[in-house]
This record gives sequence, C-alpha cells and structure tokens, in this order.
Amino acid sequence: MLALPWLESLARGQEQKPPQRMIQVCTSFGLYGPAFFPAKAGRDYEASEYLQVLGDLRERFTVFSGISHPDIGGDHASEACFLTSAKHPTRPGFRNTVSLDVTAAQHVAGATRFPLLTLSTQDGSPLSYTPTGAGIPALSVPSQIYAKLFLSGNKNDVDRELERLRRGQSMLDRMKERLAELNRSVSQLDRQQIADYTEAVRDLEKQLVAEEAWVNRPKPKVNEPAPTENFPSPFADRSDSIGRAKVLFQLAKLAVQTDSTRVVTVFIKGMDEKPPIAGVEEGHHGLSHHGRNPAKIAQLKIIEKLKMAAFRELLVALRDTKEGAGSLLDSTQVLIGSNLGDASGHGTTNLPILLAGGGYKHGQHIAGDVGHNTPLAKLFVNMLQKFGVGTDKFGSGSGTITELS
Repeated sequence: MLALPWLESLARGQEQKPPQRMIQVCTSFGLYGPAFFPAKAGRDYEASEYLQVLGDLRERFTVFSGISHPDIGGDHASEACFLTSAKHPTRPGFRNTVSLDVTAAQHVAGATRFPLLTLSTQDGSPLSYTPTGAGIPALSVPSQIYAKLFLSGNKNDVDRELERLRRGQSMLDRMKERLAELNRSVSQLDRQQIADYTEAVRDLEKQLVAEEAWVNRPKPKVNEPAPTENFPSPFADRSDSIGRAKVLFQLAKLAVQTDSTRVVTVFIKGMDEKPPIAGVEEGHHGLSHHGRNPAKIAQLKIIEKLKMAAFRELLVALRDTKEGAGSLLDSTQVLIGSNLGDASGHGTTNLPILLAGGGYKHGQHIAGDVGHNTPLAKLFVNMLQKFGVGTDKFGSGSGTITELS
C-alpha cells in the first residue's frame, strides 16, 4: 500500500478544504541572537543576517523577540520544557506537563494513521510529553521512519520491501496501474499533486538506499586520520546534524502531505563534535559557548546559517506543493526556535522564535519586552486555536498574541 496526499476529488464531505497541520522544530544550541533578531519591530523591519537566508519567504513567516517561557532556568535541561512551558526542570521532583504537539495530536486522534510523529537527529531526551509528563521517545533512523510511514505488513514483508529498494525496485513501479486508474478519476490539480508526490517518494527512496550503502561500505585505510568533512551519509556521521535534519525535514513533509499525520516534531540536537562544514574548526557545543569571542562567533554563524538554509528548504518544499486552492504551507504551521536564548550563558529568556505558514497574515516582527518577556505559551494558544482546538490557555500562557492574525 502507498499513502496518498490530500486530494480534493477524494476529500470527505466534512473536509472541503485541506486540514490544518503543525510542524515544530527545536534546535537545542540556540541561534545567535544578534544575527537572528531584526533591530526594528513591525512590517517594515530590515531582515537580519539569518532572516536574509530565508529570502523571498518574508511574507510567509513572522519572527518574534522578547518571548520565552517564564521561570524555566535549567540550562540544557530546558529542552524538556520547550513545548510544555513547565517550570524549573532541574528542581527535585520536577514533573513535566503535556506538550504542544501532544495536545494538538489528541485533538485529531483517529483522523490519521499516526496522531503524532516525533523525530530527532539523534537519540536522547525527548521534546514531546504526555498529559502525565511521560516523555515520548523520538525516532532517529530514517529507514525505520520510512518503513513506519510507507511500508505495511509483518517484519518479513517490510524487510523484503527494503531489499527491493536496495535492488532499485521502487514501490511506485509496482503501482503504475493503480496510480494510472486513480489519475483517470481525479481532477487535473490532483493529477499534478500525485505526480509531484510520487517524484518526492522516489527521490527519498534513492536517498535512503544511497545512505545505507555508505553506512555498510568499509572505509579505506589511510595513514592520516580519516576526515569527517566529506563523509557521504549524514546518518553515518554523528557530527552532521544539519545533514540529518534535512533528511528528517523531507520525511516530515511527506508525512503531512500524505495525511499520515498532522503533527510532526523535529529535534535538531546539538553536537559536541566538529561538524563537517568548511570554515568550522571547532566543536559545535564549544562554539555555542563563544564568550563573545569573534572567531568563535564567526564559525557559529556559518553553522547556523546552514541550519536556516535547511529550514528554508523545508518551507520551500511545503510552499511548492500544491494543495486545494493553495499550497501545503498554507495549511501547515511551522515553528522553529530554541529552548536557549543565550546559549553561551545557558540563558532561557529572549528565545529565537519564528512561525511560518498556517494561513496567518505574516511578514512582520512582533517584538516583546526583552526585560519582561511575553510568555511563549501564548503563541502556542494561537497555534492550537488555528489548529481547531477550542482553548484560550496552554501551560503558562493565557490568551493569545493579538498582533498575530
């Protein structure tokens, strides 16, 4: 079986327009504030160095400053609170609260095969938490995520399908007749969506096979230490968190496009190791603790601009995927941010936050008070209401950010 994208010709009676989706992205080592935040508030702000990377998407997103969860603290432990706003994660007896993504997933439970898809660039602490405060482990192996989303049957069936992929036999090849029959019964717009979707599935299949081949291929023996900069597969190189994030973004896009799920969370974990990026000579963690050292900041900005470029690729893929009268981005809220505002000092205020898509009137910088931050959970209330959840409170947030409409 192959999941299909939302098609207007096959939409259920109560879904005359595409359903709302939500993607949350957390980057655990923060984003360097002076390069992220615009100096001026409002719609005529001058794009910051990082926002310039997003280029022509300016009218597709809103950037926030002076926003955070109150009374968090906790240094890196604040990761656990990014989607919950639970206070004081390092205190004895701390128990987390329900996360934004789980709340949204509960609202649409039963509408999709997977209420929630939570992904991470590596194993570790989760971002998603149940109403009882239990963490939901994230998936971090692309072939397993792909199998979970697109392959059905028992383990032997799935293994055989993966072996067919290794031999270059796409599942799409065995579905030509069924796809041709479907094309005859849907609209011209839907036929284009099916063509775009099947092309994306085939590209992902090729990438997964290529990565697996490199993982299992013996490395050549050389006298010098093997460089990690040119290692082909991001999931064979622990330090390549951006390469891994790109693969997870592809899977997230396909997951919401096929309506396999309507809620996806992606955790881009920071790395202690030096990433395979030209111009970067130190470990990512060490660079995030730059202590205002200009040389460290310059290298950190190289990493983070590439991260913003990867995020741009996700937004462009959603924007360029037609759905109904609009695009997949129009019906998908995409949040990116961090639990750390000042990673160098483990500060958890003035977080870098950006919200794209979802049908809002974007194109502005909403600036809060940097000394008395707007609760980030108020933005979560906006997102939940847009998603269809009837609530005016979430975590430490009561009411919405009214400038966002």
